[in-house]
Amino acid sequence: MSNEIIYHKFKELLLPSILIAMALNISAIVDSSFVALFIGSEAMAALQTLSPLILLITIMEWLFGLGGQILSLNKKAEFDADGSNHYFTVAILSALVVSILIVLACFLFEDALISILYSPVSVIPYVKSYGFYLFISFPIVVILGVLSQFIRVDGQPKFASVLIIIANVTNIILDYVFLGIFHMGIEGASLAMLIGYIIAFICVFKYFSDSKRTFKIILSKLKIKSWITSSIQIIKIGIPTASMGFFNVILIYVLNFILASSMGELGLDLLNVCMNSLLIISIFIVGFSEALSSIVPIFYSQNDFFNIQYIVRKSIILSLIFSIAFTLFILIYPDGILMFFNLANMPNDVFVENALRIYSLAFIPMAFSTILIFYYEGIERVVESGIVAIISELLGPLMFIFILHPFMGINSVWISFPLGFTLSIVVVSIYVKIVEGKEKQYSGLFFIKKELLEKSRNYTIKSKNDDVKTDMFNHLKSLDIDPTFCETLNQIINRIFELNDDGLSIEILLIDYDDRIVVNMKDEGKREVMRDIETSFSQDNVKVSEVMDFNNIEYVFCKN
Repeated sequence: MSNEIIYHKFKELLLPSILIAMALNISAIVDSSFVALFIGSEAMAALQTLSPLILLITIMEWLFGLGGQILSLNKKAEFDADGSNHYFTVAILSALVVSILIVLACFLFEDALISILYSPVSVIPYVKSYGFYLFISFPIVVILGVLSQFIRVDGQPKFASVLIIIANVTNIILDYVFLGIFHMGIEGASLAMLIGYIIAFICVFKYFSDSKRTFKIILSKLKIKSWITSSIQIIKIGIPTASMGFFNVILIYVLNFILASSMGELGLDLLNVCMNSLLIISIFIVGFSEALSSIVPIFYSQNDFFNIQYIVRKSIILSLIFSIAFTLFILIYPDGILMFFNLANMPNDVFVENALRIYSLAFIPMAFSTILIFYYEGIERVVESGIVAIISELLGPLMFIFILHPFMGINSVWISFPLGFTLSIVVVSIYVKIVEGKEKQYSGLFFIKKELLEKSRNYTIKSKNDDVKTDMFNHLKSLDIDPTFCETLNQIINRIFELNDDGLSIEILLIDYDDRIVVNMKDEGKREVMRDIETSFSQDNVKVSEVMDFNNIEYVFCKN
């Protein structure tokens, strides 16, 4: 077993996933850097005040983008194209409606919103100036983010990457032009972001004109009742990852209040640096996790636990490498981050550096907890994902601040983050053990079905005469399978190799369910071959679909 297809898909999705995670985060980080450089610390404090609203955009992207994507991919894996398009349509429409409502609320209740966000008086003018174009950008950024999630898993990961690159490169260039050359003030930073995303949004229409796309908006079949019901399903699946942002909004709001009250502008600036440091590393961690969560629904629904274990291990290793490296960088050279935000010579610089060092200890447990949140969402374990999210992003840090503040003072804020992430991993591990005691089929933190794993065989066949193919049929004979089943399976395999170019590999998952044998075949060959297989073998319980740009064929044989 070479894990060839799943590893290829993971690599293919990785850059787009990182870029999608980068999208709004880079805008926030770059805006903070340019604002600090060209305007000053008061304007930078305004960005920290507005950060809960910026996170709200990410929440919408995850809620409808990831939630809708997982349900759509599951339908594809179940050979239900109409169901897949239904969830795609609902996700786009719901994201549009909700984001427009948010914009209206922001403009109608701006003063009340600023009051709720606890803005110091000196910062309020900057908040209003930056907020104007930020509010307008909400629907555009949300819809682009949701569409990018679907485009990424619809065989066009490079195009999804291009959209995000266009938005962010335009934002960076215009940030310098508007702030550094024309001295437009803080509103120039938010206008730069708006223009960048408008240009990227115009480019997205290329996707809708592409005949090869498999996700289609079908409004004619959408009824109000089914829209509401399906929206609830999408939200239910998307809540665990979206709740990361939602809980973060609450946490940041509370921290803004604590730090502004005790340290004033310095506290807001320091928190801004810490949160942006977390954003930088989370771009990569969330990118690895999103790539994982896009692949997991397909392979988990088919009980392909060999591939699941392989790709989870890859994701964890990559996440730990990046988080350890970034933690070491902050511990050794915190001024590197402070200089980027023009804060290297701020007052109490020793205190600031130590605060940043303590905070950086959160990166490693954050990496593992993020993997768990996205993985559990991918296999639709909402409770487990929710446990990690609410403890790591809200309850854990707040609890440790409350407990440690009498002993550590304001430093309790920074140490609460690594402790909160660690606590979430411990609690979910205990909960999973309890679940395993009740649901005996599962084993381990990743809910592997151990009995099916023992009854499964994975093969990678590279030609009609491959010795691996002979081994597979010898295994089938040992199960006393009807020879006609083996003959039909052999014909399907041979047909795939005959009609495709040289160098093709077929990955085959074979599972003995006692009452039936299920064979699932995946290859990255020609689409028309799949249609030929469907036409020629449909009478033999053969189903075909195109999932994430590979051919997916299922052949079921019921035992007597």
